[in-house]
Amino acid sequence: MDWLDAMVLGLVQGATEFLPVSSSGHLALSRHLLRVDAFAGSPLLLDIALHLATLAAVVFVYRKDVAALLHGAVRLGTAIPSGQAAGVFRTNESARLLVFILLATIPTGLIGIAMEQTGIAAAVGDHPHWLGAAFIAGAAILLSSRFATGKTADMTAVTALLIGLAQGIAVLPGISRSGTTIAVALLLKVARPDAARFSFLLSIPAILGAALLECSPAALVDNPAAGPLLAGAAVAFTTGIAALLLLIRLVNNGRFWLFAPYVAAVGCAAIFFL
Repeated sequence: MDWLDAMVLGLVQGATEFLPVSSSGHLALSRHLLRVDAFAGSPLLLDIALHLATLAAVVFVYRKDVAALLHGAVRLGTAIPSGQAAGVFRTNESARLLVFILLATIPTGLIGIAMEQTGIAAAVGDHPHWLGAAFIAGAAILLSSRFATGKTADMTAVTALLIGLAQGIAVLPGISRSGTTIAVALLLKVARPDAARFSFLLSIPAILGAALLECSPAALVDNPAAGPLLAGAAVAFTTGIAALLLLIRLVNNGRFWLFAPYVAAVGCAAIFFL
């Protein structure tokens, strides 16, 4: 793999990580089209670099929320020894949001580990027909959000767990993480801005955990192909910010489901032409 391949894959990752079209599915398709099997001896190395870059994009766009979550974590941590954690949870929105993110991360992690150990996710990405079927399933999930009532409901522990379960299913290439979590949140009557915010903040532990599970960050730098890796990551970071801002606007405008026809078309193309 050369610099151009790394930057093309970085563009694909940045544009599709947040748009509800499945970045892992598009990366798998791009590898089939570019005939790229591995990067610097590891098929996962570039994936990790690109996902860390888009993680940085989330932190940048939601930096105020991330800072508030950290403050909420400190409040909870200091309240636990004195038995006042329940009071902080009720009165501090950031602490409550942090707890819900942690709750949602539990089913995501359990499902992700199960798919990693069984090799299901890798198998879907390696077979174009399975990948195409996953894209079509993802399109159906996106389309379902069109029927969300638009009513608002407060986030609860059950809501958080269901969204986390949806994120776990989206480990499969072809099923968008952002698309699935936002669609499920909207169907559970979470307000549109809150659905988008929770989805993207929830991606932080998911992306970071998956990256650290596969490889230490030091391996991304201490590598003979560090130049192309960093170039691809830079492209993913900048395009990721643009895609994230675009999707937030589309969710708020109620046009989130419009990605469904494109995702279905990609799935059909993968089945019939690859």
